[in-house]
Amino acid sequence: MTHKSVEKAIAVLNCFSTEKQILGVGEVSRYTGYTKSTVSRLLSTLEKHGCVTRTKNLGKYQLGYRIQLWANMGARQNNLVNIARPIMEKLRDKCGEEIALYVIEGDRRVCVDRVESLHEIAKVGPVGTFYPLHAGASGKVLLAYLPADKRNAIIRKGRLEKYTSLTITDTKKLEKDLKAIRKKGYAVSRGEREPDAFSVTAPVWDASGRVVASISISGPNFRLTDKQLKKNIQEILAASKEVSNKLGYVGN
Repeated sequence: MTHKSVEKAIAVLNCFSTEKQILGVGEVSRYTGYTKSTVSRLLSTLEKHGCVTRTKNLGKYQLGYRIQLWANMGARQNNLVNIARPIMEKLRDKCGEEIALYVIEGDRRVCVDRVESLHEIAKVGPVGTFYPLHAGASGKVLLAYLPADKRNAIIRKGRLEKYTSLTITDTKKLEKDLKAIRKKGYAVSRGEREPDAFSVTAPVWDASGRVVASISISGPNFRLTDKQLKKNIQEILAASKEVSNKLGYVGN
């Protein structure tokens, strides 16, 4: 789909509203100024991808399940970020390092919020950046707590790319590592995605008892002494518990 086609498709979707939930080709054509043939083609493509659905009245359309799915995802993530943000800021002030919040998107993780380090050297990219699940504590926590069938499907879907000499690329070793993460309730990585960076990460649970995010402390390896590591583990577990409780989680 070209850039102009995308703009036209968005214009078509924007025709729908609370007052105009069901529209026909002619109505969309009048609202957008596009020809009926163009509107019909765009609606057919949007219907194919679940963005609109045809009603019982032939020629009429309404927003589809895909739009509802995106809306629900956005609402959940906004709620998650709003709840986690002050806790992340407090955590950053305690440990001085960069704090990041990740969720799964397909077979990768994406950073949905971050609080910058108090130091000049930081290791987390901007919000919206995608990363692998198998490399680094933040991704492995998300992967570890997926249902077994989904976890196995992702692990076996493709090659486990090697980012550094410490990246786990063997399936059995990764599964063993994920099992250990579930047992401990947190993960620590050093140099798995970037050779000189560390991450200390814990899961965030929602009211249904599902892991919906991971929260991490990240920075350069030279700042992570044994004493600091012990403190970071305590702090990340406390922060993840606080966020989880505010999301309605009542587990341990």
